[in-house]
Amino acid sequence: MIAYVHQNIKHLLKHKDVKCEICGKETYTKTIPICPDCARTKKALDYVGMLHRGVEKIKGRGKFKCRLCSNECGFDDFGLCGLRFARDDKLVSLSNSNKAVLYAYEDPLPTNCCNAWFCDGSKLKGTNLAVFYYGCNFGCLFCQNWSHKNIGEGRIVSVDEMVERAMPERVKCICHFGGSPEPQLPFAIKFSREVLKRRKVVICWEWNGAGRTSLALKASKLSHESGGTVKFDLKAWNPYLHMILTGRSNEQTLKNFEKIFDHYPEVLSATTLLVPYYVDEREVEGIARFLASLSDEIPYSLLVFHPDYKLSDLPVTPKAQVERCYRTAKKYLRRVHIGNKFLLAYAP
Repeated sequence: MIAYVHQNIKHLLKHKDVKCEICGKETYTKTIPICPDCARTKKALDYVGMLHRGVEKIKGRGKFKCRLCSNECGFDDFGLCGLRFARDDKLVSLSNSNKAVLYAYEDPLPTNCCNAWFCDGSKLKGTNLAVFYYGCNFGCLFCQNWSHKNIGEGRIVSVDEMVERAMPERVKCICHFGGSPEPQLPFAIKFSREVLKRRKVVICWEWNGAGRTSLALKASKLSHESGGTVKFDLKAWNPYLHMILTGRSNEQTLKNFEKIFDHYPEVLSATTLLVPYYVDEREVEGIARFLASLSDEIPYSLLVFHPDYKLSDLPVTPKAQVERCYRTAKKYLRRVHIGNKFLLAYAP
């Protein structure tokens, strides 16, 4: 925690030297060359390619095609998730319905899951089998689990191996997260189905939600049948800011949220990481209004940010920003929660 204090002091000393390349106003990080206001304008699109390597592969014209997520990568060398690539002029995939690149471990219940504050599974006695998938279809500058990018550190495991990991009676729930499971959904779905054929266990998903719609619905059905949850990490509301922060559109994410609500409304929840100065009450208001347009009972967690990955020069989310975002969300939704509260002790 001392590191957070030092980071906040360093930020306060240095960020005044950073100016927006569009308007010249003061901004907050050397990673993003434009201020939060300009990042919400169409001009922000000129900076996406600079911040996110390989975005030209999205719906690209390369020799090899992938349709597992909204990126629909077209490439000659490798896809954006890093799990599919060309070798000797052939497509190689590290993951399919029978194998995946992941790391799995058991956590005692209740865990630090973002949904623990309302999920019935957290009240069970036993363990959660946490399945961390390597690779991701987004490129978030603020990624809090960016070790997923080190695909070579993951193990390639089989469906049978993972099913056996889930057989002990102490395992009460399985959480698919990462990275994000979208690039490996065929495996995750088959693994979950095979487990449910043999025993009762709660199936949950934590994702960005931009997977292929048909697969997202199949995964959500498993949560519906098992009493689990589907947690969407809604990064931002403004489409240009979303592109700056993640390198991807939020169109498919919002579409999938609505599709799942139409079929399995009870499984849905959402979170938003409050990136200092960028993901503020304007973003939260857009997201909260969207959720409330479906149901004001959808659980929504606002997560306090800590410095990490390419935004390590930002501080912990300022307390005033957290308070404004919470008040804004409560105007629209009945069930709002603040996650990572312990970090506020180190916030400016």
